[in-house]
Amino acid sequence: MNFTEILIISFGVSLDAIGVSAGGSVCPGKFSKYHSAANAALFFGSFQFLMPVIGFFSAGILSETGKQFDHFIAFLLLIFVGGKMIWDAIGSRNKDDEKNSCPNGDFFAAKRLFIPAIATSLDALAVGASIAFSGMNTIFYPAAMMGIVTALCSGATVLLGKHLSKTLRCTTFFTVAGGVAIIAVGCKILWEHL
Repeated sequence: MNFTEILIISFGVSLDAIGVSAGGSVCPGKFSKYHSAANAALFFGSFQFLMPVIGFFSAGILSETGKQFDHFIAFLLLIFVGGKMIWDAIGSRNKDDEKNSCPNGDFFAAKRLFIPAIATSLDALAVGASIAFSGMNTIFYPAAMMGIVTALCSGATVLLGKHLSKTLRCTTFFTVAGGVAIIAVGCKILWEHL
């Protein structure tokens, strides 16, 4: 994978964290917006780095036994991740009110961010596995890119606050575009192998 493909995937997997950050930015809280942005960046960015690493090394164990299928598995994983993003984006249009309800307490408190950080990084786990199956021999550069992009985007979303959250809740365009881009990367991997 080249730099552009890794950047596309990094932005694609960060969209869930951006959406959660946008929803949380409209919730009242005791922290300043800078403290909330730092917490969002730390939690979402860290898990977006960690999960691909776990996926990569888990898949690396399996890739030794399935070398002839590795590119096909990478293709299927990226199709799954991209397809899930598109499905969630289209399905979320009818669930905006349900998703954006504020919890009691501060949305960006560390104890509240742990579960959303795991949930929004599960796609990155599959991406890490797909990178192993695509034949790349290191995960740290792509994982670092995913973590940095997610940290910057989620932190910026919190800082921009209510204005950006309204825009992100009103449109599914960017999430669908990110899903399509990830599917395109998967197709390219399969095409190069065939």
